[in-house]
Amino acid sequence: MNKIENNTLAKIGLVVKDIDVAAKNFSELFGIEMPNIILPSEEYTPDPTGETYTLFRGEHVPARVKIANLQMGPVTVELLEPIDEASPYTEFKEKHGQGVQFITFTINGFEQHIEFVEDKGIPLVHKGEYGAGRYCFFDAVPQLGVMLGLQELGPKERI
Repeated sequence: MNKIENNTLAKIGLVVKDIDVAAKNFSELFGIEMPNIILPSEEYTPDPTGETYTLFRGEHVPARVKIANLQMGPVTVELLEPIDEASPYTEFKEKHGQGVQFITFTINGFEQHIEFVEDKGIPLVHKGEYGAGRYCFFDAVPQLGVMLGLQELGPKERI
C-alpha cells in the first residue's frame, strides 16, 4: 500500500457544546430537516464477545457522545456533544471548545490502512467497532491540521 485508497471526503466531525442548539441552527440556516439526536446509553456495558469495543489511547472506554448526522450533499456533518468522560471528543472540547475535530474517509482494508498511516508517523488515538463497521482516528494535526478518520463499512474481514 502506498496511499490511502480513497480521497473522497465522507464525514466532518464537529464537537459542539449543545447539540440541540447546533442542530437547530444548521437546520434553520440551511433549510434542512432537523436531524435525529442519538443519545448514548445511560450505562456502559462492555461487549463480552469483543465484537463491539472502543479504545481511546489504548484503554477500553465507553466514549459516549450525543450524535446528530446532517447530510450536506455528499458529505455527512456529524455533530458531537461529548459526555464528560474519557474520549477523543471530551479531550477536544477541553482543549479547543467547539470546532472541527476530524475528517473521515471510507476505505476497504481497515487494519492495512491503520498500519500504513502509523508507518507514516501518524499515531492512532481512537479505534472502535460496532455492528458492521469499524472506525479509527489518528492525531494528524501536525501533518494535516485536523484528526484523520478512517471508516470501513460492512462485515469484518476475517484473517
